[in-house]
Amino acid sequence: MSEHPVEKGIAGVVRTYELMDRVRMRQDLVVRDDQFDHEALLDAVRYAGRRRIRLSVLDTGRFDLAQVEALARGGARILTSDDVRPRADEWGILVEAGRSGGTHLCVLWNGPLPAAGAASGPTLQALEDLLARGLDFHISDRTHPRDAGSLVGLAAAARRGKAYFVLTHVGPLVAELAAPAGHRAWVHFSDAAITDEPGAALAIEIARAGVRAGSRAVVHIERGLPLELLEGLWAAGAALVFLTPPSDDRSLLRPIERKALRRKLPARAFYLSTAFLP
Repeated sequence: MSEHPVEKGIAGVVRTYELMDRVRMRQDLVVRDDQFDHEALLDAVRYAGRRRIRLSVLDTGRFDLAQVEALARGGARILTSDDVRPRADEWGILVEAGRSGGTHLCVLWNGPLPAAGAASGPTLQALEDLLARGLDFHISDRTHPRDAGSLVGLAAAARRGKAYFVLTHVGPLVAELAAPAGHRAWVHFSDAAITDEPGAALAIEIARAGVRAGSRAVVHIERGLPLELLEGLWAAGAALVFLTPPSDDRSLLRPIERKALRRKLPARAFYLSTAFLP
């Protein structure tokens, strides 16, 4: 038997209060757009703005463009993807809405990058233009290989627009990653990508290139690395994200684990969480 309308209304009010309480208790919060109705989310966004708390809304496609635009103008950071919202003209509208609201649109790109003269979807030039206007862009090479020249062009455009270009690399490190890092890309990779001494030297080179440009390499420690290499990465400017259990206080690793906590990543430098690589 379905809920009575009054009961449904009460349940909605309770959920709204729960959302407000979550905002009050957190300094950075990500909410899916399918968890609450639009008015409740908009109220939460405004409330978070008054308390100077960052609130991000994960766009699943539930709301139309005008509704998402209202959330961005209210101060929500919108997280979307080329799967959910593939039109570059909509991204342009949301970039401007975010600027009005003092926040940023973040797009996770899952598909292959457009080829020259692509007949459908955003062109590479359209992507560069959007990044130059402030669009944060996250991309991974997990599923699709990425052309190094295209990555450099996108990273350079993001740098001009003071946007974040975030590249996640899966697999052994390659020398080409230093080029986008040198154009202020935030390059994420796991310790599994460092397979030998040349790989370790390359990881340090990528970290140094990022720091010189104003970003960082982000190394996700999932299996563990030798202390000497961890110290070398830290000295080169890398952010170390330890996903391994904390070491014993007597361990030589404990000091570097503690130091790593002090080098906090900006929220714009990762997608949803640092606990996984897209």
